[in-house]
Amino acid sequence: NISNKKVTVLGAGISGQGASNLAIHLGADVLLSTNKKQSISNLISDKINIEFSHSSKCLNSDLVIISPGINPDKVNIIKQIATSGIPIISEIEFGYWFSKSPIISVTGSNGKSTVVKIINDIFKHKYKKVLLGGNIGKSFCNNVINELESNTKSLIHILELSSFQLQKIITFKPILSCILNVQKDHLDRHGNFLNYFNDKMNIIKNADDNSSIVYNQDDIRLNQYCKKYKKIFPFSLKNKNTIYTKSKIVYDNNSNEPIINQKDTKLIGSHNLQNILAAVQISKIFNINNKNIKKSLINFNPLKHRMEKIEINNNILIINDSKGTNLFSTQSAINSFKNKIILILGGFSNEQIDSNELVNIIKNENIIKIVCYGDIGQQLFKIISKHKESIFKKEFSKAVHEALGHAKKDSTVLLSPGFKSFDQFNSFEERGETFKKIVYKYYA
Repeated sequence: NISNKKVTVLGAGISGQGASNLAIHLGADVLLSTNKKQSISNLISDKINIEFSHSSKCLNSDLVIISPGINPDKVNIIKQIATSGIPIISEIEFGYWFSKSPIISVTGSNGKSTVVKIINDIFKHKYKKVLLGGNIGKSFCNNVINELESNTKSLIHILELSSFQLQKIITFKPILSCILNVQKDHLDRHGNFLNYFNDKMNIIKNADDNSSIVYNQDDIRLNQYCKKYKKIFPFSLKNKNTIYTKSKIVYDNNSNEPIINQKDTKLIGSHNLQNILAAVQISKIFNINNKNIKKSLINFNPLKHRMEKIEINNNILIINDSKGTNLFSTQSAINSFKNKIILILGGFSNEQIDSNELVNIIKNENIIKIVCYGDIGQQLFKIISKHKESIFKKEFSKAVHEALGHAKKDSTVLLSPGFKSFDQFNSFEERGETFKKIVYKYYA
């Protein structure tokens, strides 16, 4: 019961505003504290107090909720709060305290947005209300308010969770957790890969005999970590489990009945076949029939900026994978094509480039040219040029024009940058939209 308790929420983004809304909805005295001058437009009450710098008021709290965008190791007020003994939790933990409905949670370095979107579509066949939230544009806490105000018991939460959201987890225990893969990412925040991996594994830290765990058996670290749990459902491109795949067809191992052929969907590449396997496995655990699973997958449209095909009237395949912000994602994209690839690689990074990893990726024989761009572009070019035909163009627009100029019949121009967008863009979405505009103008 947090009624009349003093609750401080640090950070005023989507998560922070959602946590503030749930806290005020439950009768708390709420302070929303942010150190950014920003528009705050999604609050449900004018009784939420707002401050635009983290003041000592934060120390006069019974509970502090931290937004995922705030690095707890870099903000001084958080150290003071911790020293004062005030509990600090995440928005996901806070929402969990007050939800009474089943929760499916999905994490991974790549693919999680696609998987939660697929299962969101599939689960609409079974539940009257499916609430999708977390790292995909809607706060879990706002969805919990929706749940509390809802009259239906046929309700389920589907959560996409980042490593940042899984920090400061205490009791969070979904009925099902899915871990797609864990590759090097966000090391500037986590410090090293082990910290990052452990934060990801917080998704199952409270798992018990009633908690289902779906995980990628082909990820060696995940397989070693997850196989110690009891209620596990691995999926694999190589091995037969309760579901399996052969020639891109997903089968039910109990009946050997085909469920879906990847070729009948708009999802391309082996990484998307893994995403399909994960979504099918989750759906089968909840006893959703094959007909509804197949229908949803056939009708599913890929996410914007994730292996998005740009439709132009010629024999060149152009793919917008701007959401590919790490090299593992880029490698998956490259492996999705059998024809000749002109790759656009680059962007921003404040982490050390793993040159061995990079060279192993770009040695793929289908890559005929690499155009390096952006803040990291010159470093990439110095490494890549020793192994593959490449060129450096600082400006993104010039890099895209260079790639399109080399494209020939039956080749693929692939924007899968491998790095973040923050040198020339505010987001991967902006980068992807700019890419599409350049392409359409080029072929107009």
